[in-house]
Amino acid sequence: MKKTFDAVGWMRKKRIEIDRDTEGLSWEERSQYIINALQGDPLWERIKDRTLPTANQVMAEHAATARETPVAYSSDKEKLH
Repeated sequence: MKKTFDAVGWMRKKRIEIDRDTEGLSWEERSQYIINALQGDPLWERIKDRTLPTANQVMAEHAATARETPVAYSSDKEKLH
């Protein structure tokens, strides 16, 4: 199958452009630059309200479902005590 789009190459090019355009800006100014660049982008408008769980939420969920005592297994999959 022939590639019609090089996502890695495109992302590298975009990062270089953003770095060049935002050189010397503060974190807040750089964030505002990105927000302004995304306004009106149809893909961004479609996905901007999606949220992912934070690391703390993931860890809390894992802790709630994890065993209290870890179980170790030998190489032949038998439980060790």
